[in-house]
Amino acid sequence: MQKCLPTLTERMDDRMTHTLSASTLDDLIPVHRLHRDQRARLAASGQIAVVPTGKKLTATQEYPWIGYLLAGRLCLVTDSEKEIIEAGSLRACQPLFVTDRLLDHAVALSEVELLRLDRQLYESLSGDPPVAEDLLDALEFSTTETALLGRFCQACKSGELALPSLPKVARAIQEAMQDPHINSARLARIVQMDPAVTGGLIRLANSVVYRGSKPTADVRSAIIRLGLEVTRATVVSLAMQQVFKTRSPLMKHRMKAVWNRSVHISALSFVIARHCQGFHPEEALLAGLVHDVGVIPILDYVSRYQREIDDDELEAVILRLRILVGELVIRYWGLGPEVVQVVRESGNWYRDTSDQPDYCDIVLVARLYRLNQSESRGPLPRHEETPAYFKLGLGFSTTSGQDVDVIGEASEELSAVIGMLKGNADVR
Repeated sequence: MQKCLPTLTERMDDRMTHTLSASTLDDLIPVHRLHRDQRARLAASGQIAVVPTGKKLTATQEYPWIGYLLAGRLCLVTDSEKEIIEAGSLRACQPLFVTDRLLDHAVALSEVELLRLDRQLYESLSGDPPVAEDLLDALEFSTTETALLGRFCQACKSGELALPSLPKVARAIQEAMQDPHINSARLARIVQMDPAVTGGLIRLANSVVYRGSKPTADVRSAIIRLGLEVTRATVVSLAMQQVFKTRSPLMKHRMKAVWNRSVHISALSFVIARHCQGFHPEEALLAGLVHDVGVIPILDYVSRYQREIDDDELEAVILRLRILVGELVIRYWGLGPEVVQVVRESGNWYRDTSDQPDYCDIVLVARLYRLNQSESRGPLPRHEETPAYFKLGLGFSTTSGQDVDVIGEASEELSAVIGMLKGNADVR
């Protein structure tokens, strides 16, 4: 049988020295098509994982990587069909899992060495675009995936998917801001429709971010201090907590996790925008809060129509459709093309489509900053290594040559914004 991978000794040497060379990838499909310097960059970010006998690997868990079998034997299970893959075979030169079969899994028949390459970095180097909104009609599903993915996709196409409504107070203030004669008194009456939003707006006006010489006690004074546009974006953001809710006990913990993550990224986006020229922090706040809004209709759909669902199957639905569904929600709410772009591209760490930074760059850096400081899976660049970070002008040093962490030094602002969004003064 033809060999296409380095010898076991070479692989062990690579693992012991923690280096992978461009030649390691010479015969791997499809990364062999990259230029040698591109393969070297991809190899530098790669890792070799040792998988014990009997360990199960799922396509959803391995999705951030392109994985290749270096040593040992695996059994790949696809739609109840089994395929034995041996290291050194032609099949081992191909990715273990493919992106359009997210319910596949593999079991290690012996101790296995798996080469993992950063999928996003490969896509950036090769120019292969990520899934876009116009690919909805082109999605194809395996027999197993059709059980849920197919039904969900059909609901998207037919318009039967229940999209969350923009909260009443948010919708009212969006409409009111279209009146060129709008004033603080009228906005105050709208905001007072929702006591939680009222309290949050007053807290923000009195926070370290905006407070003046005297504390603000009423909503109209808070609006005057903040300004009309700041009030609009803040009220929409504060009202969003109503959207991140479910009656399903099975989905409640997942929805809460999405909300907490979104709040943190939203607050980080706000802080970053305050340190960058040409941005409105409140717009960044809203963009960060809704960057992953596509998960909400998915969890709602599953809770109503799929009482029992395997975690891997649910993860497959979320991975495949969160961006497409998120775009549907943002367009339905009328939040504008910039927010649509945030939903679509803020998870593309190597995004570098323009010389000018935008709100998508801000949310991207916020997401990476959070992931790099918390438990995460998959290959991740440092937030300060991304094109977005440098375009935003966040990478600079003091006169003494010491790097400045503008996000880390804004902990008080960050806590204030998180407290405002969550409706509490002290933040965990």
